Amino acid sequence: MEPSQIEELVRTVLRQELAKAGEAKIPAPSGTAHPEACQGECCVPRVVKPPVPRDGHELERIVGATPARIVQGRTGTRYLTRVYVGLRAEHAIALDAVHSEVPKDLPAKLGALALETRAKDKEDFLLFPDHGRRLSDASRALVEKEATKGVDVQIIAGDGLAAWAITQQGAELVPALARELKSVGLTTGRPLFVRFARIGVQDEIGVLTHAKSTIILVGERPGLGTGDSLSIYTAFGPRLNQDNAEKNCISNIRPLGIPTQAAAAECARLMRRTFDAGGGGIHLVRPVRDLRR
Repeated sequence: MEPSQIEELVRTVLRQELAKAGEAKIPAPSGTAHPEACQGECCVPRVVKPPVPRDGHELERIVGATPARIVQGRTGTRYLTRVYVGLRAEHAIALDAVHSEVPKDLPAKLGALALETRAKDKEDFLLFPDHGRRLSDASRALVEKEATKGVDVQIIAGDGLAAWAITQQGAELVPALARELKSVGLTTGRPLFVRFARIGVQDEIGVLTHAKSTIILVGERPGLGTGDSLSIYTAFGPRLNQDNAEKNCISNIRPLGIPTQAAAAECARLMRRTFDAGGGGIHLVRPVRDLRR
């Protein structure tokens, strides 16, 4: 079928559908020399409003399938009051999550060695991201003295940009990760907990512990109403300032996203693939062993 025939067929079907909805006809095919050639089927309006869904419950189903703010409605050019109030509430949740801090007893509950970065406090951590990517001198010494060395996967938990996330999901996720990694033949040492942690701190920890790989659990930068969302970042062959292209991420770990047990199982499968490929990130698309030929 020629392109012009396809175009005419599509337009014919659209005219039929629009006629059913009581809307105006769409333009005649391109190349029509004069409006008279439209034979009464001229091109007003060019933008046709979509027909109202015939199933009145369909929008409810769509809205109920996601926590995202869709089909919010409006009054004139403004949000509905309930929508506006909801946005303010979810924005407040995000702000509170950014400024939240973990309780002092959390590392002990996780069975983890407690560490800190070079960030002096929460404000310093937020204003100077690099301070959260390196350990303090005292924590470096603690890692060298007490951390397990030479394991396949070093598990690290950190507060990140939403401390609520590790507080709520950490106690279940950390031991689940250890179990799942063991089930795919990978060794883990004593978990580490890092206060005021950015993702990059896993690079230094991997170097200090001589681990073959590291995974770090950190609270995600929160969006509207997502102050409890946790992410796992994985790195193989740790080195300082390792490129993110060599890392992988499992995000949105929370009750409304990926459950902790499912996230642990997925992380174990990911790490098994990473070890088999000889690298993570882009190497999972084309393994290191192939690149070296």
